[in-house]
Amino acid sequence: MSFREVGTITVMSIYYVPYELPNDASKEFVEMFMKQVIPAFFNLDIHGILGRARMTQDGKLAEGFSYLQNYVDGKD
Repeated sequence: MSFREVGTITVMSIYYVPYELPNDASKEFVEMFMKQVIPAFFNLDIHGILGRARMTQDGKLAEGFSYLQNYVDGKD
């Protein structure tokens, strides 16, 4: 199934990040994630954290990721 088909959800992830980063950087990342990102799911994203992280909305690239349009269109 193509990511371009209606109704699909595309997830990009990096599996090896915890193994590649030093332990202290991983711990700091988790602390910041829990302090900044997790609350955004419950406070209506008052600081816009989730909104800025969203790559697509309504089937189009979000404004902050519009530089990827040529890639999506197969031009790069």
